[in-house]
Amino acid sequence: MDKFIEMDFDEWFDTYKPIPNNIDKNASFDGHMFETYGDEVDFVKKADPAYIWTYGDGDDGGTYVWNGWSFVNRIGYFITEVPCPADTTIQIKVSFYWFYCNGCGAEIEDEGQLINDKFYDLGFCPECATVEQLKEIEETE
Repeated sequence: MDKFIEMDFDEWFDTYKPIPNNIDKNASFDGHMFETYGDEVDFVKKADPAYIWTYGDGDDGGTYVWNGWSFVNRIGYFITEVPCPADTTIQIKVSFYWFYCNGCGAEIEDEGQLINDKFYDLGFCPECATVEQLKEIEETE
């Protein structure tokens, strides 16, 4: 059974040391992420698998980095100077799910999708919803 480790992005970055993208100097994550197509993905595929990390969408709406090569839900890749230890799965939460309010235009970080579960269909945050809309949500709970 694999050892499972969760860490934050800064801790992962400092520990595993992603290399700069040598193909696109303007790559995401301050020049460290590799794309999923073309010369960049070809470069990633040539790396030792222990040094490859996938950046992608999580099932909870957030984005994550995890060790290894993955195809499903991928957004990009990292290659690190330090390999992931054998028999270890590492997961790094990069961002949370976001709720966009059509009323005030706010983008609200929504860990656990607490706002989205109630207000997504409505399209308004709790501060912008009308009294009638709030009552309707309350009645459906």
